[in-house]
Amino acid sequence: MAEEYYHDRKMMKWMPFNALLEQGDHLRELIEMRNQEDKPILSEDQLAELNYDLERAYMSQELVEITYFKKHRKHLIKGHIHQIDIQNKMIMIDNEGLYAEEVLKITFR
Repeated sequence: MAEEYYHDRKMMKWMPFNALLEQGDHLRELIEMRNQEDKPILSEDQLAELNYDLERAYMSQELVEITYFKKHRKHLIKGHIHQIDIQNKMIMIDNEGLYAEEVLKITFR
């Protein structure tokens, strides 16, 4: 009688499933890229108005809503502007730092 020999393929038997997972990751990346937005380009007038609103919000300590652009998406943050770092071009709003070039709009609440 011939002796039966069992050979375990270990991880090789799971390789087709791994390929499906990698394909899912790639599809997810493609969907994210399709939903990305381009950063709006602000005119000189819009930048001057933004600068004025920033100074007003800092001096008056009013509650503001800032729309900013980061990682290919628009975001919104509400709070009071506590500090403006001119050298690093950063705005501190409620313990969160934003770069000035990311800011698109400041609305007073």
